[in-house]
Amino acid sequence: MKLISRLKTISKYEKYALITIVIAIILRFALTSVYAVSGDACWHLSAARFMAENLEIPLFDGVGRDEPFWPPPLFHFIAAAFYLVFGETGLKLVSPLFGSLTLIVAYFLFRKMLDEKQSFYAIFFLSFIPLYIDYNVLGYVESVLTFLFAAGIYLALEKRFFLAGAATGLAMLTKNNGIFLIPVLAYIAWKKSGKNGLLKNLFFVAIMPGIIASPWLLRNWLSMGNPIWPFMNNIFHGMEMHSYLDFAAENIISKGTYLALYLGFFGVPDGNYNALFFANLPNFALLLGIYIMATIIFLIPLFFGLGKGKSRMIWYVLLASFVPLFFLYVSNVGAFVSRMLMPSFLALAFFYGIGMGRIAGKPAGKIFFILLIIISAGFIGTEAFKFRLARQSWDFYQQDFEWVKANTQESDLIMAGGQCMSFYLGRLQVWPKQENIGKARYAFVNQDFAVDRLRAKTPEGVLGSIRKKSLVYRNQDSKTEIYSLRD
Repeated sequence: MKLISRLKTISKYEKYALITIVIAIILRFALTSVYAVSGDACWHLSAARFMAENLEIPLFDGVGRDEPFWPPPLFHFIAAAFYLVFGETGLKLVSPLFGSLTLIVAYFLFRKMLDEKQSFYAIFFLSFIPLYIDYNVLGYVESVLTFLFAAGIYLALEKRFFLAGAATGLAMLTKNNGIFLIPVLAYIAWKKSGKNGLLKNLFFVAIMPGIIASPWLLRNWLSMGNPIWPFMNNIFHGMEMHSYLDFAAENIISKGTYLALYLGFFGVPDGNYNALFFANLPNFALLLGIYIMATIIFLIPLFFGLGKGKSRMIWYVLLASFVPLFFLYVSNVGAFVSRMLMPSFLALAFFYGIGMGRIAGKPAGKIFFILLIIISAGFIGTEAFKFRLARQSWDFYQQDFEWVKANTQESDLIMAGGQCMSFYLGRLQVWPKQENIGKARYAFVNQDFAVDRLRAKTPEGVLGSIRKKSLVYRNQDSKTEIYSLRD
């Protein structure tokens, strides 16, 4: 009864915000029920399952990549705990749960700095921009990372600097990008601490996070010769296998980099424009034109919110802290950087709220917001279509995966390319290399594996050796062959 009474007394825009958050949370869990694990999420969730089943952290254990397991492990610990409680379904619950918590914490954060109308528009932006929908559903670490950014900033504004520093340390144990929360919290500590408390609070937010993250950084340094392996290996000179050794400054000025960045913000996987052609859509040129126009209209309020004003410097510091990450990642790794910037979208949402608040006060403000709602509905429909298409693509191979689970031992190593094979086969894997033929018990071969065509393809020399072994399974429809490597 108290809750109902409270709901009756809250203002109009607080109700709008509450409704938006509820819809956004329902959307995230609904999409989770239909999406198929793919991409890097396969590797992360395979590692989490390995941790749950073996009570140890993998290193060279074949959980999906032909490289050591190097990411900070907090996301994987959480996913492992969910797996122990809920089984396979639990692995898919972590991202929507923390994505939902981020929306709740972000709203309280915005209410500390914006009025109720602006806060509603800010949370509207976070709820429906496709990048946030994607990575609040997919099994990537950014969902937990962004939650910790929001929580850390909120705690710092509450002058609870010890807890804010702890959140930053946990962020660094979730992804190396967590270090970019430190400048924001240091700025807040400088603005909100008295002379006597400044050094103590700076210690909490700038030094303590490194202490919390140090065991993992030390582990990677001892195991791979580089605390942040595989990144910036041209500086640390660690293990060279699959590490990033080059520094391609030309990527910074490439038009393709910024196109990929933009496309990634609006739901194109990894910002890769080739993904636009994965489905054979009728009237593709018209649909693409509508999509581009919709994204431009959706971003218009952001530009009305930029400028000087109360409390904005915190968010400029957050954006500025991600500038070096952007340039380092683009030059050292590649152009597909959109999701790396997810925590900085808290700042974009803040400015969006201010901008949309200004637009709403204009004569055509209500009409413009109705247009934003229609565009957001279009984003949701596109996301649902994308997840459904991906699910159908993976389901095409389900019979092959089930054969492996039913006809091999859990301890059998499977030779297979692609970082999703370990996840879907439920077995540890070795990469299709000549020297691995003696290690694996079976080989999973598909030279036309549509969902991971490049990485799943077996090199011709290795394929010749495999095909001298006993063929134990063939699916004419999917073109999958499985060979026993120990006759």
